[in-house]
Amino acid sequence: MTATSPLEIYNESHDDLQAIFRSRLMTQVLVALGSGSRSLSTLRDITGSSSQALIPKLRQLEALHYVEQARDGYALTPIGRLVEPEVERLVTLMGVMERHREFWAGHDIESIPPEFLREIGHLYNAKVVKDAEEDIHAVYTAFLTITRKASRIRGVSSIMSPLLADALREAAMDGKQIELVISRELISGLAAEPYSTMLESLKGRANFGIYVSPQPVRFGMTVTDGYLSLGLYRRGMYNAALDLISTDAAAVAWGERLFQYYKADSRALWAPPE
Repeated sequence: MTATSPLEIYNESHDDLQAIFRSRLMTQVLVALGSGSRSLSTLRDITGSSSQALIPKLRQLEALHYVEQARDGYALTPIGRLVEPEVERLVTLMGVMERHREFWAGHDIESIPPEFLREIGHLYNAKVVKDAEEDIHAVYTAFLTITRKASRIRGVSSIMSPLLADALREAAMDGKQIELVISRELISGLAAEPYSTMLESLKGRANFGIYVSPQPVRFGMTVTDGYLSLGLYRRGMYNAALDLISTDAAAVAWGERLFQYYKADSRALWAPPE
């Protein structure tokens, strides 16, 4: 049996889809009810609309079996509880794309695993840091701020720089826990100066480790106990002049999961002593 394509499914169900996404109020009501039942007065406050405007939309959602009347107002039906998270995810995704369009549109994101791209909404509260004529070291300065405030530093990267490496060496010498996952292409570079001398100065430290990923790495990420910093490639070259930085707990947790994903099947190149 041939699988039905998404376009065929859309052609069959586009009326319901359009009803939700063409109506600001219907989308707002679904998302608002995602966190629990709400009274009509609360829905008025959330949407900024009158009862006269809201009630017809609630009736439409009831007719679609997404919403039902509850003792304390309105609530999602079982079907509604299935649909609402997907609506919420799409709303958040589009919000991230709109807020940081310059960052996402101009870069390659293929090396970020699909399961993490599906959670990209966690980066909504991030901000773009960009080198500019009035501040040509903005990205590097932000990196220093992140590492100096951190108690632990974890990174995934396919690029290296003497300035960044020295900042990480200083952090390790200060006793901060540092773990780095690098691409295979960087191994030979670490044997050359100034990296070989930097590594030699960290020999035997229990708070420093480097791991090599068997997977291609096409981004640079630093995640600490309070920050996430993400840089991407553009047209085959790493863009060191533009980073996305966040202190949001959800973004930091996203970055930690991404680090652990790459570390899980990496081999130790420079591991702390047992």
